[in-house]
Amino acid sequence: MNYLRGCGIDIGGSLTKIAVVYPGEELIFNLLPEHNCQQVVDYVLKLGVQFCGVTGSGASEFKLRLRNLEEAGQEGIPQVFCVNEFVAWGTGVGKLLPTSSGVELPYLLGSIGTGTSILLVNGFTITRVGGTALGGGTICGLGRLLWPGRTFEELCQLAERGKRSKVDLLLQDIYAPGQVGISGHTTASNFGRLASESVPRPPDSDLMAGIMGMVGENISLIASGFMPLARTHTIVYAGSTLRHNPALERVLTESAQLLNHRAVILERGEFTGAVGAYQLGLSSWSLYQGR
Repeated sequence: MNYLRGCGIDIGGSLTKIAVVYPGEELIFNLLPEHNCQQVVDYVLKLGVQFCGVTGSGASEFKLRLRNLEEAGQEGIPQVFCVNEFVAWGTGVGKLLPTSSGVELPYLLGSIGTGTSILLVNGFTITRVGGTALGGGTICGLGRLLWPGRTFEELCQLAERGKRSKVDLLLQDIYAPGQVGISGHTTASNFGRLASESVPRPPDSDLMAGIMGMVGENISLIASGFMPLARTHTIVYAGSTLRHNPALERVLTESAQLLNHRAVILERGEFTGAVGAYQLGLSSWSLYQGR
């Protein structure tokens, strides 16, 4: 008999990421775009899974709602295992990272969601070493303040058409060639070019590209500061903020080159927490079944 053993769920502040494991261990991914816990509950009940590994800010509420349904006599309620968000991310990236990436332990993991967490991954040991409040929330907040009604996808498309050089002040704009021992293409000041009253307001696409640059460069700078501690020169970036966001991906990879470290953008990285939640939930469910 074929059945769906389980799923992994990462319930964030805006998006819910779901990884469903079908017979044959095939992973199928889905996104629920709104933070609506009842919608997640209804979706999972329709799946008919035997267990759920759940992580993220909405995990406790999800488990409570299913428990209430079970106490009310509803059948078919899956066993729910809430797992630590950082451990889920570290576990999930190991599953999604292809062997061809050449990434070796230890490495840093940049989880770019509403904000950004920097994790040190060293085998089964996953430790949060730092982070920043800059992330997808910053991009959406500033973007929608400037252009009310734009979706995140529309903001990403706008940034892809823009040029950061129209808003950022570079070192080569301040110093003569060879005057400082840093590449002239290094950003001296995000949005610094617009500090002069003589500079007209640039096109919206350039402004949005500047926002992506500000967020991405500062994430990269913060991550580079943890690399001596981690004894690595590699960071893997994942998270829903990178979904369909080539402008931010480019900033992260180019910044890494300037800072002499390697940045790897994880494909399907928005589902890292969900995949890790499934893996950890499966381990707990197996122990539960064998008790």
